[in-house]
Amino acid sequence: MGFNQVAESDEMILDEALERQRILETVINNSPVMAFLWTTEEDWPAKYVSENVTQLGYSAEDFLTGRIMYANIVHSEDIDRVRKELTRCCEIGKDDFVNRYRVITGKGEIRWVEEKTFIQRDERGNVVNFQGIVRDVTSEIKK
Repeated sequence: MGFNQVAESDEMILDEALERQRILETVINNSPVMAFLWTTEEDWPAKYVSENVTQLGYSAEDFLTGRIMYANIVHSEDIDRVRKELTRCCEIGKDDFVNRYRVITGKGEIRWVEEKTFIQRDERGNVVNFQGIVRDVTSEIKK
């Protein structure tokens, strides 16, 4: 196989991967579920957030630039409980958990969300990232 054939083959593979990524992002952004990839740093800065975070009155850019940290939108009465649950799950070796709590939207409204978090670890078991899907469940909460 010549160099040009290898380059063309690599380009096709890359094009196909990019197309799959576009499809996946379209599916996520058309769903009620917002996707996040948070670092383990304090206040959970986002490495990825789906564009449909606009459901909460924020842009993906707000989180990706660090203008807003995820922990800063968690309601002040819920943040300690959310932090403790995350820490506990990391310490006991859990791979995932579900949590419900309130967030403050970009317009200052209080909304309930359900978060399913997947704890990513390296080969030594150290926590490296948190993958999360977040869904607005306000309409499901009895008032």
